[in-house]
Amino acid sequence: MIVLKRYFIFIGSFLLFYFIFQIGSGLLITFLHNPDAASAKPNLVSEVSFGRVSIPLFIMVGIFSLAYFISTLPKTK
Repeated sequence: MIVLKRYFIFIGSFLLFYFIFQIGSGLLITFLHNPDAASAKPNLVSEVSFGRVSIPLFIMVGIFSLAYFISTLPKTK
């Protein structure tokens, strides 16, 4: 039961820091973006660019879960 409690604390703190990082980096990128209005064409087609795709959150949680359980395995001598 203690291992499960530690696991939920680990995953909860990871998710909290992950979302804080994602929101913070998004705000920073938004604030520092300078659009190039000089090269704008009069008949622009509406295009949206979302940048590059990163690793999905559920894959990261799975990897960190595996890492947590491997680190809590009893060490044999």
